[in-house]
Amino acid sequence: MTSAASETPAGEPVREPARVADGERNGTVKPLGPKVVALGGGHGLYASLSALRRVTDRLTAVVTVADDGGSSGRLRRELGVLPPGDLRMALAALCGDDEWGQTWRDVVQHRFRSEGDLQGHAVGNLLIVALWELLGGASTGAAADLLLGALPGGAAGAPSGTAPQGAPGGAPNSAPTSAPTSAHGGLAEGPSSGEAGDSPGGSPGGVPGAVAGGPRGGEPAGAGVPGGPAWGAPSGSTVAGLDWVGRLLGAHGRVLPMAAVPMDIVAEVRGADPSRPDEVTRVKGQVACAKTPGSVLGVSLVPADPPACPEALAAVEDADWIVFGPGSWFTSVLPHLKVPALARALTSSRARRVVALNLAPQPGETDDFSPQAHLEVLQAHAPDLSVDVVIADEGVVEDPGALEKAVRRLGGRLVLAGVAADDGSPRHDPARLAQAFVQIFSE
Repeated sequence: MTSAASETPAGEPVREPARVADGERNGTVKPLGPKVVALGGGHGLYASLSALRRVTDRLTAVVTVADDGGSSGRLRRELGVLPPGDLRMALAALCGDDEWGQTWRDVVQHRFRSEGDLQGHAVGNLLIVALWELLGGASTGAAADLLLGALPGGAAGAPSGTAPQGAPGGAPNSAPTSAPTSAHGGLAEGPSSGEAGDSPGGSPGGVPGAVAGGPRGGEPAGAGVPGGPAWGAPSGSTVAGLDWVGRLLGAHGRVLPMAAVPMDIVAEVRGADPSRPDEVTRVKGQVACAKTPGSVLGVSLVPADPPACPEALAAVEDADWIVFGPGSWFTSVLPHLKVPALARALTSSRARRVVALNLAPQPGETDDFSPQAHLEVLQAHAPDLSVDVVIADEGVVEDPGALEKAVRRLGGRLVLAGVAADDGSPRHDPARLAQAFVQIFSE
């Protein structure tokens, strides 16, 4: 295997995890499928990834990094890192259906229950942040040696076949030129939309997960971390840390942050103060925006021009399909369009674009929103964005004609399909949503 490394500003190589070849886990080689980039965060992105990993072996999640609540918010404030929770959920969503994948999905989603400092922390959040510190702040060779022992098969040279069935192949003994970029089939069910699992009101453990990146060489995390420490880890080491976690989990795809620094979401809200229903005020922070009374009119980011993750830009440029939603519209989906470099890439990409609509309005954030209202808000935030296909559940669309007109204004066509779970919850069924994607991608 060819050895390679990316250089940190200090000149030390960041050792990246070896890519697991297609079919290595189960001895079969599967069709690759289209190159798909899925955008979002939290439960909504979990739903789309759970479906998409059944459809393609080339899947990349680009994840919102603005969470300021729960375990993610605490780690962000204390260490100045990207909030890891949505990244963790995306990674969990990409775990396979075999024993290895389901076990590690449950491990990274597990939250500690205690009366001490660990209360509420998710294991996966701590694992991701630990890797960022090891790869960015410690000797990268020593960090990689620690990781070699942790992965199935042990250190380099360990006999093959020692990992549990379904585990990724043994740990690499040298770093290849690139981190894993291809996905592998599989699936796990998960919630469909709502705020990230780390935000108050989010589901405790057992809700699947996302990805992260870091600031470019030496850039401080600055934004949204008042008084927090500057994050000195280079972008390459941060993305490599996520790739290492993905390899440990046997993730069927890659997870990347949408930006290289943590951000704050700022919402323009009418009637946030019930005593002044016509007054428009600004509400800052993902958790506050998701739960605010009143009507959210639009969102912006602080900083206004955050550096986009270079790997995310490359994935968008190379994609065949880009998927927006489902998920929290103002705090998980639209923020991608407020990162200027990413917005330019999304509007200029040769890829075709799909919007998967939510099954129900989200209390607080999109109260009383019709399906077409979601599209109108999308167009207002990205006037130059065209859409090829919009997926909506046929059982929740009350006015198909009005929705179809809204879709046409974006340049697309409407696909009505039964994609909801049978339990009556506003949750997508992964297999049904996957089938809808199969139909769309094959046309």
